[in-house]
Amino acid sequence: AVVSTQSTGKMIVSGQGRRSIESCQLSPSKNEIVLDPNLNATEVEHCRRKTNTPSQPSSPAPQPSGLKRPKQWSEDVEECYRFQTAGYRDIREYCHVQGVHDNEVRRWPHNGYVKMLLNRKGGYIYFDKARECQDKDLHKCKLFNYNTENQ
Repeated sequence: AVVSTQSTGKMIVSGQGRRSIESCQLSPSKNEIVLDPNLNATEVEHCRRKTNTPSQPSSPAPQPSGLKRPKQWSEDVEECYRFQTAGYRDIREYCHVQGVHDNEVRRWPHNGYVKMLLNRKGGYIYFDKARECQDKDLHKCKLFNYNTENQ
């Protein structure tokens, strides 16, 4: 029997084999999950979770070619500080991981500072309208450089 799953776009095929969760395998060439026909519903669900890979971006995240520490506050430092507070290197990594464009990041309209980000650990982090990176926190911030020919 062949069962189509609409949500994943994969076909689930019941095949012959021994009654074992280890027997369920993902066929990369056909994008199918091969299941033993004798598995119960709990074992089938476990097999689906085991063989499904989490959705990941198709291309690797852009890698920085270097970094420097800021000596004084600027709007670029404020921007990096907010992304690093949320667990990201900078806006490039945030956009890559979250799958959004840089113009989709929520910002304060009057000054353009980042207003809200999705925290890497889950949940949202909200930022104030005013400066958040104080002079005592400058040493915590990193400004990353990227090679322009790789981008």
